[in-house]
Amino acid sequence: MRLMIAATVLVTTCELTPSNPQEFVVAYALSGASGVSCDSVKYENALGDIVTVTSPALPWSYAYPGPPGTYLQAAAWMAATGSGQQAKLKATWTLAGVGSAGDSSYGTTTAAGKFTLVVSRRKL
Repeated sequence: MRLMIAATVLVTTCELTPSNPQEFVVAYALSGASGVSCDSVKYENALGDIVTVTSPALPWSYAYPGPPGTYLQAAAWMAATGSGQQAKLKATWTLAGVGSAGDSSYGTTTAAGKFTLVVSRRKL
């Protein structure tokens, strides 16, 4: 499953080649084990708007080009049916010819219930 998520983010990121080499490619990825679902995910886009996606199928990903100074942040409201179920929200940013970095939120449940994953706001 992790390989599929990584491949999905890689394919999405590779399809978005910045027109300006000083632009970042920002990518969000959300995954969860069997039995984990997502009520909604919110993320900040290149325009600074907060976008909400309701009940996204997992794995979910989104990527966009953004100029230096752009912000990123994301949060996902999750539900699990039992214990030992894992979920991850990851944000990565890549500057062409320079490198990539990322931030993530990861959790493993101890019981059935709801939980939140958060990647804090950051300026690139």
